[in-house]
Amino acid sequence: MIDRSTSVEEFYYHLSQLERGLGGTRRLKDCDGRLAWPARGVYFFFELGEYRGSNSNALRVVRVGTHAVSTGSKTTLWHRLSTHRGPGHGRGNHRGSIFRLHVGMALIQQSNGSIQVPTWGKGQSAKKEVKQQEAELERMVSAYIGQMPFLWLEVEDEPGPESKRSVIERNSIVLLAGPDGCSPADCPSEDWLGRYSPHRKIRESGLWNLNYVGAPDKTIGFSPDFLKMLGRHVNEMVGR
Repeated sequence: MIDRSTSVEEFYYHLSQLERGLGGTRRLKDCDGRLAWPARGVYFFFELGEYRGSNSNALRVVRVGTHAVSTGSKTTLWHRLSTHRGPGHGRGNHRGSIFRLHVGMALIQQSNGSIQVPTWGKGQSAKKEVKQQEAELERMVSAYIGQMPFLWLEVEDEPGPESKRSVIERNSIVLLAGPDGCSPADCPSEDWLGRYSPHRKIRESGLWNLNYVGAPDKTIGFSPDFLKMLGRHVNEMVGR
């Protein structure tokens, strides 16, 4: 039997060591491609005002993600982060970032009708005039995501669905939001924007993720051994 609470504490311990080794978190609004980014990795977003119930001074993870999980993919860590950030000056493309899509949908719901963007999330591409109508909401999404603290973990392996990055991503999500919902000590606050999401999985899990949220451990082959992998890569990255 997996002791979920113990595993969650171990997970956050490794992230605290990562944060210490990196010298702190970054925020996307302050980032660009000139910074030293590993080619491949996993990222963990936090959110201001969203604290761990077991530690009122510690922020909880609200999104886990990676990239290049398809064989042969050339996508880099910064490329994926930059799609969430947008190209600058508040611009962005939610059709290229499911993270942006989810945040925008929640902002629409939260506005109680004051934000009207019926094309949001419709189609894989859009004409110029449609994008102009969506521009203000894109700016709002950029501002919201841009101020989120995040950590990144270098995991240099080959692209593929069974890459170490994919293993860390999906196991982290199942640990934080498994079949029983959010970890009791790390559920979202009543004021969290994600509470307005049209997706129940987001509202109840406290994560801006859908894949693997609520998945039974046996469905994806969850193993607490992934924490050893996580800890090993943290130690390698921060040089301990």
